[in-house]
Amino acid sequence: MFYRSCASNSQQEFGSEIIIHHSGFKNLDKPTVWTFPKLLICLDCGFAECVVPGDSLHLLRQDGGASTGARSVR
Repeated sequence: MFYRSCASNSQQEFGSEIIIHHSGFKNLDKPTVWTFPKLLICLDCGFAECVVPGDSLHLLRQDGGASTGARSVR
């Protein structure tokens, strides 16, 4: 399969852990979301893509209040 960023066919899948947070000072009170997607990385240009799992998407959609710590999703 050719990679859509540079048309290379040299890509590999890797496990990852990512902390996602809402940007901006006004969102500092929103909780961070830990997620563990598989990353598909082009080994020629470095472009990476992933699919955020549904349970993590659910947490990102929530408009949660102030948080004292990170939420963990596996």
